[in-house]
Amino acid sequence: MAPDALFSFSNKAVPSSLWARDGIETVFYGALLLLLLILAFFAPHHGARWFRRIERALNAVARKPARAIALVAVTSFLLAVGLTVAAGIPLPKVDDEFSYLLAADTFTHGRLANPPHPLWVFFETFHTIQQPTYASRYPPGQGLILALGRLLGHPVVGVWLSSALAGAAICWMLMGWLPRRWAVVGALLAMVHPEILAWSQRYWGGSLTLAGGALALGGFRRILGRLRGETGPPRRIWRDALLMSLGMALLIICRPYEGGVLILILFATLLIGSVPVKKDFWRTMLLPAGLPVVAGLMLAAVWMGYYNWRVTQNPWRMPHQVYIATYNAAPIFLWQRPPPPPVYHHKQMRDFHMGWELRHYHEQQTIAGLATGVLERAGKLIRSQFRLWPLLLIFAAFPWALKNRWMRLALLIWALFTAALLQVTWTFFHYAAPAFGLFFVVAIQSMRHLRLWRWRGKPVGLFLARGCLMVSALSLLYTSWHVAQQNDPRYARRNQIVARLEDAGGQHLIVVRYAANAVSGEWVYNGADIDGARVVWARQMEPAQNAKLLEYFKDRQVWLLDVGVDEIELIPYPSSGKAGPPINRS
Repeated sequence: MAPDALFSFSNKAVPSSLWARDGIETVFYGALLLLLLILAFFAPHHGARWFRRIERALNAVARKPARAIALVAVTSFLLAVGLTVAAGIPLPKVDDEFSYLLAADTFTHGRLANPPHPLWVFFETFHTIQQPTYASRYPPGQGLILALGRLLGHPVVGVWLSSALAGAAICWMLMGWLPRRWAVVGALLAMVHPEILAWSQRYWGGSLTLAGGALALGGFRRILGRLRGETGPPRRIWRDALLMSLGMALLIICRPYEGGVLILILFATLLIGSVPVKKDFWRTMLLPAGLPVVAGLMLAAVWMGYYNWRVTQNPWRMPHQVYIATYNAAPIFLWQRPPPPPVYHHKQMRDFHMGWELRHYHEQQTIAGLATGVLERAGKLIRSQFRLWPLLLIFAAFPWALKNRWMRLALLIWALFTAALLQVTWTFFHYAAPAFGLFFVVAIQSMRHLRLWRWRGKPVGLFLARGCLMVSALSLLYTSWHVAQQNDPRYARRNQIVARLEDAGGQHLIVVRYAANAVSGEWVYNGADIDGARVVWARQMEPAQNAKLLEYFKDRQVWLLDVGVDEIELIPYPSSGKAGPPINRS
């Protein structure tokens, strides 16, 4: 460590512990499921009285839908808060999270976008546009819920609230597809799913999109059921249509492509389901159901147009499109041709977009590569869905679940949605959040059939179904440990630097210099008001350009963050000549 260095960190590669975590997960769940199978065949009556008490309590809760939905929402919220208490306030780990936090900061400043900075080229970073405004590339939905969290004390509060909304929405959705008691069971099962719990500790979303998809699917099932002759109070169709409209609006402002695909599938299914048209179709169905949905979608589209206009100065051009045109070397969809190579001002951004991003696209441009890539990404989606291992036992009754026409419809919608999702060059599981609710529809229907299975007169299936729920609840122990492991101390380095400089007083500029072969995450992120920030992060460029940066921020103490191959050091900037307040290095 240099004598005048304020901070020094090791930047050597840390051996991956992914294998160890996967091994622990396999042993943990494998032992529990093996014990469950042994008890199912040799002691299937074990704990029956205790399970019956729980089932009676769930039945009592399910009799009043509003109470059941509130229970699931509160449970989801408390689980999210409890994980944060156990693992600590989540730190942003990937570039996407910093971009969403920028959107939240922008909204809490009372604006939809920020004016471009005069020296914007020094502040270029991933998933952020600098021209014609300074803003996040992403749609505003997740940024809005994070902004609400900021107003309530911290962005993570917004993440907790989105988890509660997702729980309530899934419960309401399942009540449209399944009997109420099973809807409550399914919603509680969803709330302990590791992927959904992980979303409750990340800033890049998932839960809000899940809630939007669940509301859309719940309204769709109820409306289609009435089209197919199911009875119900006429007044409820307005409520169902309004909630469906709200869900579609959330999909549009969170994930326009994936949400748009699901909306088109649902509309097409409703259109097909309306044939043959009944005599009173226009009066009893089209007006009360169609008007709220169309009106809601139009309002969402108009608002998105206004948002686009404020950010990109074009109501038809999303910030996402501006970012792609400015930085992306690979197209979004596999069947598109690559654009001309963009002009990059910084090696780190060029290496990512011309490296990992473009390589992943080129690997899928042959028939063999395409097949491998699609299968790999489909496998990733399926593995993520089955991260709650007890579901493997539940789906043993999957063939019997498909005897129900509504389950076949759910599977068809999921298959069409997934096929559209696999058209994207790269896939992450939170992209699939809009249709994730359908997974629990089929899972719970499978569980209902599993309960009926008997072996030599013994209620083996009943014990397995009950046991799977118990093991799912116990999985919270592993999930809590796994989330705590993700809060790696390396992610805290940037926060430690900012906290130390803010405690020292004054204003600071940190110029980041990357070694040619340094392997390190991105460091250059800023809030909505760059000039007003206590600590500003900028990239080092050529000497003549650096002089403009130092002149612009001449009233700040300037530091150099030297990101080397083996070490990261924060030292006073060699040529700044700016004497700042003394720093406590203890």
